[in-house]
Amino acid sequence: MRIKSKIEVITREDMQKVHDASLKLLKEKGVVFLGEATREIFKKNNFKMDGNIVYFDEEQVEKALKSCPHEFKLTARNEKRSVTVGGEGFVIHPPGGEVQIIDSENGRREATMGDFAKLQMLYQACENIDIAGYQPVTTSDVGNKSRGLHFLHQSFIHSDKPILAPMDLEDMKQKRECLELYEVAFGKKGFLEDHYVTWHCVCPNSPLMFTDFACDGIVEFAKWNQPVLLVSAPMSGITGPVKLFGTLVLHNAETLAGLVLGQLVRPGVPTLPSSSLVYGNLQYASWECAAPETSLMTAASIQMNREFYGLPARCQSGITSSKSVNYQAGIETMQGLLFTALTGAQVYSQAVGSMENLIVTSFEKTIIDDEAVGRVRALQAGMDTSDEALSVDSIMSVNHGMDFLTLGETIKHMRDYFTPTVSDWQTYYNWHADGDTEIVATAANKAKEIWADAPDTLLDPQTDKDMRDFIRIIESR
Repeated sequence: MRIKSKIEVITREDMQKVHDASLKLLKEKGVVFLGEATREIFKKNNFKMDGNIVYFDEEQVEKALKSCPHEFKLTARNEKRSVTVGGEGFVIHPPGGEVQIIDSENGRREATMGDFAKLQMLYQACENIDIAGYQPVTTSDVGNKSRGLHFLHQSFIHSDKPILAPMDLEDMKQKRECLELYEVAFGKKGFLEDHYVTWHCVCPNSPLMFTDFACDGIVEFAKWNQPVLLVSAPMSGITGPVKLFGTLVLHNAETLAGLVLGQLVRPGVPTLPSSSLVYGNLQYASWECAAPETSLMTAASIQMNREFYGLPARCQSGITSSKSVNYQAGIETMQGLLFTALTGAQVYSQAVGSMENLIVTSFEKTIIDDEAVGRVRALQAGMDTSDEALSVDSIMSVNHGMDFLTLGETIKHMRDYFTPTVSDWQTYYNWHADGDTEIVATAANKAKEIWADAPDTLLDPQTDKDMRDFIRIIESR
């Protein structure tokens, strides 16, 4: 029985106010689209325009919303690993956009393709991480021209879960090459026409502007029938109003504008709005992903997407500003994970391993966060409240003052419940006898075991060769 409690940061009346205010901005202020080809799409569909500013009326927005699916399947090479985006529960995917890597042995440093591969092995082994790939670090040992293709290849080598495209795609050509490599990986030209295998992260520049890069991303991926991920991320007081509610309005308007464009390119293509707005830390002129205010705005955006619009609700949550894997990291990560889960988040980004406000990815925190996500899932699942679970017969069968340890029911169900993967539940004396190992060291040891046991590749030789040949051709041009 799923847990009954649910957090509601804003009311239905509040959601209507946000929607109405967003429509006012779209109709009267408009949104800048710098992509010339994108403006032609709007022009062809008779949108009001003034130079590079596009204006939206309510009917155009509502038409686009009606054509967006409520959920979709993200396909993996191993069909058993495919996941549904939307519906009950949530799925977790890796961080994206972090620059460096950190671990307890070597500290913080520039990442290499080897570090990227190690992260993919962890994602494959961690049972609470549903999707692999993406771009948890930016590597320094491969050039920009083909780095995204190498990210994708390494992801398929080390994981048979759904694989997300990297963010490191600089132009339309690289986006197209990435999508072509997916078809090589799945072994069939035209496979993407009938299967959703990835999505593309599109970030408008707040307030109310889509760059050439953002425009091209929406158009290219929608043409290939691949979902469009809209990551509007205004910072309150910096690139958004200082009032949290106002930043929510700006974020919502930007999301709706991107959604309309995607539906104009390909009606029915899945659109995944992301609750990625953050609290602006005006003391340091930066953002603060771990602030309670960020969680409040994120939760309100989740409500808008899931409850008001009926769209899948992705969020950026479980993030810490801590520079090490410490108590602060635990507080801030669980604050975000649990609060947004209880609001109804269906897809999580940045929830495993991300530190220092999206700057660094940690091997050890990836392992620890996998357990944290498992705890949230266990809480969200609630408890069995069936007639059998009342256990009246069991209670009747045990003498007063005795225990239930040897009952057949106890033996049968003793492993049904949550068990930590890195937290220590032993007594102090047993923990001390085992070497007083702290959780970070336990996570580091577990990561080493995963790397030692991971197969060299999960790709068959022909597919691996085909992917390498494709990358070699691109690099030779």
